[in-house]
Amino acid sequence: MANVTDPLARHIHGTNPQNLLEYITRQKIYDTRYWKEECFGLAAVDIAEKAATQLKAVGGSYGGNSQPTRFLCLVLKMLQIQP
Repeated sequence: MANVTDPLARHIHGTNPQNLLEYITRQKIYDTRYWKEECFGLAAVDIAEKAATQLKAVGGSYGGNSQPTRFLCLVLKMLQIQP
């Protein structure tokens, strides 16, 4: 269950922290290959390493299908685990 927030994570504004990203954006992130292959089972240290080495741009989405960037995938993972 990779799309579940850590049970020890604090709620933000009384709701799940993942809800800071829009529903459709979260669904697009969950469907990306990067999320399924690279973000599954990451710890906070691994996220920081990936952010330092793999990110080429900071942004939202790109392309005709509005695919989310790697940055958004890592942001969602940080919201899930709340290190």
